[in-house]
Amino acid sequence: MDPKEIFELIIKADEKLKYSNEANMDLRKQQAVELLRQARDAARQIGNDALVQQAETRLGDLGASA
Repeated sequence: MDPKEIFELIIKADEKLKYSNEANMDLRKQQAVELLRQARDAARQIGNDALVQQAETRLGDLGASA
């Protein structure tokens, strides 16, 4: 996975939260966490520390373990 694809996963996670509502907030949060973990792991595989940090920061904001 290249850096652009990883960044797109982070954006998708943000959009899951942005477009959530009270009825689906828990589901959207879990989907976002899964996308961010995928992005973090992929960024680690290619050695892109900036993207790893971005994903971990967002995971932390969501209260998910990094």
